[in-house]
Amino acid sequence: MLASVLINNYNYGRYLEHCIESVLHQTYRDIEIIVYDDGSTDDSLDILKEYKDQITIIHQVNYGQTPNINQMNAVHQAFLKSNGDVVFLLDSDDVFHNQKIEEVMNVLHEYPNIDTIQHPMSEMDGEGQVLDIVRPVIKQITNYKNYISSTNSLFHLFVPTSGLVFRRSLLEKLLPLKEDNLSTICVDTRLMLHSALIGQIKTINEPYAYYRIHGSNAFKKINEVKFYQRYTNELYQFFNAISKEYGHKEIEFNMNQYLENTFFYSLIDVENNIQFLQNDSLVGECWIWGAGEAGQSICYSLTNEGQTIEGFIDANPQKKNTTVLGRKVLSPEEMVFSTKTKILISPYYAYEQIAKYLKSIGLIEGINYRYPYKKEHSF
Repeated sequence: MLASVLINNYNYGRYLEHCIESVLHQTYRDIEIIVYDDGSTDDSLDILKEYKDQITIIHQVNYGQTPNINQMNAVHQAFLKSNGDVVFLLDSDDVFHNQKIEEVMNVLHEYPNIDTIQHPMSEMDGEGQVLDIVRPVIKQITNYKNYISSTNSLFHLFVPTSGLVFRRSLLEKLLPLKEDNLSTICVDTRLMLHSALIGQIKTINEPYAYYRIHGSNAFKKINEVKFYQRYTNELYQFFNAISKEYGHKEIEFNMNQYLENTFFYSLIDVENNIQFLQNDSLVGECWIWGAGEAGQSICYSLTNEGQTIEGFIDANPQKKNTTVLGRKVLSPEEMVFSTKTKILISPYYAYEQIAKYLKSIGLIEGINYRYPYKKEHSF
């Protein structure tokens, strides 16, 4: 089967070579590469021209809409030029593992009814240094439509663009995507929600691509409080719009349901967390480090068991002087730590770093702070 790799690019010339080379060096050989450049003003075109004999280049003036709509157009225009039976999406600041296409093709041969495949990605920094972090954490779901209907949850289900693969037959039904004013909902989320309602999705657990973390990509924005609130509202608005089109019921965001169905909720070591908090020899204020989804899940699980949580500690300046679940959020600099302080560290990927800091100020693991998840689980 022919594999089409659709690369969308806008002013990411500094990453293009790494991106394209990662596709050219795949172990699977039956590949075509289509790059859509959305009016870049940097050196992107000069770099693309170096590959003109190996790739198809589409260069247009900037589409002129919001970045997410521009990307939707880029994917559609590249798709129109493609011929592959299977379509791989790739952002120009990301790269593929050299066995990705071969491994995905093997899965598609094994599961002929599957029309969408996704996988998590290893993070790398702006210089291409691979980090020891695999994201996003995603739930293992068999029937996405039933799961969403029963939980009203749309979170931790799908991965970003460069981890997505579609059979051509599905994209022929979905593209072009309808343009709207939902500026936080990108092409990856839109395609996957459509696929959840009318397609068959399979998740591969291996990280067959590398997601580059740098100052310009959307991953950074999701940690901004106002952006996340807007994203949540638009996410449910979009899902309900397409759900109505397919004749399915609409759903509503509910905070309690959200917290009970986060990726982290079932992994929390509730019994040992309670023992930690109730240590008679050292009863003190309990704080949760991290006011995001994981921290909120921990807080919710413990308050349901009658435990008192004083508040959250979070280094994100966007969360300073805010309240989460009715509790104050303090920066590490604002905290007054004592030998009776108790802290549950929610950012699993930064546990060692945070623990090192707490140890440096005289706090003791197991007495003043702990890892709040079940030990047998590995993220």
